[in-house]
Amino acid sequence: AGGAGSRLGLGALHRQLRDELRRTAAERHGEGVAALLQREVDDADEPLLVLSGGSNLIVSDDGFEGTVVHVATSGIAPESADDCGGAVVRVAAGEMWDAVVARAVAEGWAGVEGLSGIPGLTGATPIQNVGAYGQEVAQTIASVRVWDRTLRGVRTFANADCGFGYRHSRFKADPQRHVVLSVAFQFRQGDLGAPVPPSSAGSEISTTSQCSLGVRERTVPVPSTWPCTMWPPSRVAGVTARSRLTRTPG
Repeated sequence: AGGAGSRLGLGALHRQLRDELRRTAAERHGEGVAALLQREVDDADEPLLVLSGGSNLIVSDDGFEGTVVHVATSGIAPESADDCGGAVVRVAAGEMWDAVVARAVAEGWAGVEGLSGIPGLTGATPIQNVGAYGQEVAQTIASVRVWDRTLRGVRTFANADCGFGYRHSRFKADPQRHVVLSVAFQFRQGDLGAPVPPSSAGSEISTTSQCSLGVRERTVPVPSTWPCTMWPPSRVAGVTARSRLTRTPG
């Protein structure tokens, strides 16, 4: 019995150390991005274009006179977890969003299961306040860590300071000022997910995730346009797909 207890203790310690290393790596990646932006862009007073997944980007024939940054940082690091406070998980801005949702579903972190299949990177989700089927990231975001190009420093915004609205945030309102470095989410721990229309009842988060993917495939023939399209909140099923082109300066 003592040996088994020791092994369990070592296993828990290993997981704690692994998560700490991932969190430290994510923070260092963020600091590296911030240092790069300050040295190569802000100090040179150059225009900046930050790329996420790039699925809805069209570049002008004239090109872009400035610096283009594609954030490729990685890391999904649980910071705390308990039955009362849920799971707090810090995610690097460069993590693919759909992979984050898949990890959340696998871990039993509820709150984003209806957002499966949305393309792009995690750092873009608070900017647009990405959402679908009654869920939006504003419901689970605890804080957003950014590089502030005006103040020339790293800042952390709590959820209440992010100015979230329907497909809107303070970051979207002032797009040249903030570059997202990481996002901390606070998930509810449990197996029950949000209902996906036409159903009005919740189900296991893995089922909700699969249902949301199925509905999206039937209603949005061009998946890459989903996160940049704004629908009236009451319209979910039976919509006609529309695309919105993101134009670069020039």
